[in-house]
Amino acid sequence: MQSGPDLSTVPGDPSHGYGAQQVVGPTRLLLRRLRTRAWRLKYLLFLLTLGCLLGFVAAAHLQGPQYSATARIEIDPLGAGTPDGSPPGEAEQARDRQYFQTQYELLQSGFIAERVAGAENAAADAAFRRALDLRASDPSPRVLAGRIADTIAIEPVPGSTLVDIVATTPVPEVSSRIANAWAAQFLETNLEKRFGNNRDARDRLASQLATQREALEASETRLAEFASENGIVVLEAQSDEAMGQQAGAETLSTTQLATLNEALIAATLRRVRARSALDAKPAGNEIDRLADLRSRRAEAANRLAELRGTLGDANPRVQALEAEIESLDRAIESDNGGENPASDLQAAYEDALRQENQLREQLDALRDGFVDGQGSVTEYGILRREVDSNRELYEALLQRQAEVSASAAGTNNMRMVAPAVPPSAPSGLTMERAVSLALVVAAILSLATVGLAERLDRRLRDARQVQRHLGLSVVGEIPQDESGDLRSALRQPRSYLATAYAAARDGALSALPDHARRVLLLTSAAAGEGKSASALGLALAHCEAGGKAILLDLDIGNRGASQLLGIPARTGGMGDFLAGRTAEPPIMHLADHGIDFIPAGSVPAESAGLTTRGGLARLIADLDRRYDLVVIDSPPVLDQPEVEEIAYLSGGVLFVVRADATSAYAAREALALLGQPGVNLLGALVAMTKD
Repeated sequence: MQSGPDLSTVPGDPSHGYGAQQVVGPTRLLLRRLRTRAWRLKYLLFLLTLGCLLGFVAAAHLQGPQYSATARIEIDPLGAGTPDGSPPGEAEQARDRQYFQTQYELLQSGFIAERVAGAENAAADAAFRRALDLRASDPSPRVLAGRIADTIAIEPVPGSTLVDIVATTPVPEVSSRIANAWAAQFLETNLEKRFGNNRDARDRLASQLATQREALEASETRLAEFASENGIVVLEAQSDEAMGQQAGAETLSTTQLATLNEALIAATLRRVRARSALDAKPAGNEIDRLADLRSRRAEAANRLAELRGTLGDANPRVQALEAEIESLDRAIESDNGGENPASDLQAAYEDALRQENQLREQLDALRDGFVDGQGSVTEYGILRREVDSNRELYEALLQRQAEVSASAAGTNNMRMVAPAVPPSAPSGLTMERAVSLALVVAAILSLATVGLAERLDRRLRDARQVQRHLGLSVVGEIPQDESGDLRSALRQPRSYLATAYAAARDGALSALPDHARRVLLLTSAAAGEGKSASALGLALAHCEAGGKAILLDLDIGNRGASQLLGIPARTGGMGDFLAGRTAEPPIMHLADHGIDFIPAGSVPAESAGLTTRGGLARLIADLDRRYDLVVIDSPPVLDQPEVEEIAYLSGGVLFVVRADATSAYAAREALALLGQPGVNLLGALVAMTKD
């Protein structure tokens, strides 16, 4: 077979048969493509940049200088850690995140703005009206709150519990006032939320205490005036033991009645004793009289025992019997040891009766006067009970207030850390910042536009579009493998995939010139377009037709064919051979496929330019003499532009296009690199077609 041109020289050497060729790296190639795309879109990018400049400059001019003031607060989580001091778990951390997110949302809510407007009296403040651009004479609360809310930005400090409240207005003093008022109202709102019920309860109790205190003072005043007008003297309070509360008060009249009643009872007892002694004077002989006295005393003792069991010691009948028994005892003693003249007994009896009658008259007179004034005493008791009721209610309210104050004890988990101060320099969108920002935004938008245009370039969907857009003849169309096992499908001679590669092999060989090397090089614009699978399919199709073929994996970086056949990098191959680590590359015979194969091997540390060294030219020439067909799986053109140098060593180049994936722009760029004098471009192989 006739060998091709000698390309043993390194690209760029003046002795190269087709002129010096400069190797272009993938990054530089990508930049070149983007530069070309940007040049095509230069007018659109110019208008985009001009629009950004005009927009930002106009915004800065209309906005004017802005001043930002920052108030910093600290928000602690409600529960810090666990009781034993261990770090919080996932549940506690999730709860804290939810709590902080809730507080951030509350910090930006509109009701804070309404409270700030009321606290700062913004509607009537001239500085506020100028800073907020309030032209109406009396803005509505909603409009005012909205203007204040527009000046606020909430900025949590990363990695901490601190939160910055930033207010931005044209007036520095107003900015600081809004920031501080916003922080203060938020902290106050949190206090109301945490302790609001207790505070409401305290307010209600304070109001009730004031009302009850006035009622108590008024009732005490009425009681004192009534007692003074009716001459009622209160001596001491009486208690109702059954009810456990104060029942009334003892007056001077009731004390006098009680004293006279006790004196009358005592006089009655003396009269009874005197009468008993008089009835017991001597009569008949002494023996009969003593026996009669003893008999009467025994009867009296029996009655006394009965009455004590039923009536008690305090009963007047019981006391009268006790006095009678004492008189009988004295009479019995007198008969036994002395004399008791009847005249003395009679005098004592009359004296006791006189005292009893006098006391009874005084008691009756006092009782009549007490009955006449009973109405005043009753009314005094009513007033007294009203006073007592008001005092009990007042004391109960005092006790409730103490309980509420104890339950409301606690601290706020939020605090002001650094109040805002009026800023000294503007922080808004100045003219210089507007221009810089406009240029940055324009650059970002331009890059995005160029990248999007590159990305959205038309894809080649079928063979007709390949011929129309690329101007290449199609040597074969390979359908997409649906079996999931590409190697098995290729080994089946009658499978639709093997049949398609057989037809593509026939088309490629027929397109080769008569005296050209039977070396087919397969490449593509980018990786992942079916190049390695197509190289394997063509080699298998040639062996199935009775020829002797070898597959050479020169895509050292991607190792497409080697990975497809399951050959590991440690086996060695083209990478080791081109790097000079081995004298000859290993040739493996794949019995399952019936072809020989040279794997990619390991990737050298410096792979640039390896595929175009002199050893590769000698290897391909040797393989061309030993095999009917040499199939080379080369790198993608846009990833490694030196593929064009390998193309000089081959008899023909097949450009693989993946249907509905390869960009027409990328394919044209790759073909432009391959379209050098001396490169025999046979046509396109359309892979993975849907139909």
